[in-house]
Amino acid sequence: MGIPGALWYDLAMRKHMLMVGIALAALLAGFAPAHGQGVINDLLAGKLLDPKVGQWAWYTLHAAEDEKPFSVRQAIVGSESVGRRTGYWLEVEVVPPEGYTTVFKMLLTGPASNPSNVHRVIAKHGLDPAREVAVEAQPDEDTPRARRRSMGMENILTQSGIIRAERFAVTQGEQELDLWLHNDVLPTGIVRMRSQDGEMILQRYGTGGRDAESLIESVIDVQPAPEPGEEPEE
Repeated sequence: MGIPGALWYDLAMRKHMLMVGIALAALLAGFAPAHGQGVINDLLAGKLLDPKVGQWAWYTLHAAEDEKPFSVRQAIVGSESVGRRTGYWLEVEVVPPEGYTTVFKMLLTGPASNPSNVHRVIAKHGLDPAREVAVEAQPDEDTPRARRRSMGMENILTQSGIIRAERFAVTQGEQELDLWLHNDVLPTGIVRMRSQDGEMILQRYGTGGRDAESLIESVIDVQPAPEPGEEPEE
């Protein structure tokens, strides 16, 4: 069964992702329950601190209206030249408590919150084939600038132990979130983030191994992005 056209429109709109705070704010209709979408969106919008192929981090995502947590993986699974810049393939794997895993793979030359930094997006849901998602080069001028204010250092208990992270209060328009960052937690520095959509906290992080491998190995057979208004093939 193919992915509904409405989902592809939603995926394409992800370039307008808010900083989550990263707490990521309005995403995956059809891929994840609506109440889990905000946190994932902001995660995708994260800035890569010191990107190197092989970096990865796993998180536990508690959606505000869901009793069972999701698991979310970030990993830099490759790089390639984009003009005169180096682009990095950032992969985000979303593992729900029930149902199929969803994987997003984006070629970035900067934070995904700026659409001009998003050069390709590939998505795969469950057993469906990987599909290219259309992206636009121009940012939405109506999107308000995200602002963040340091709230000091705090100890955050994770599955990897206690991590001392700097807490930030982040606002973008009417959206607010709390974000805890540490520069050693690559690729995006996120230790914890919390918004009205839910909360995400670090499980573990590292470099290399199976967690650094892409779940979308080949982009040769990726189906092209549908034209605006066109339904993807079944």
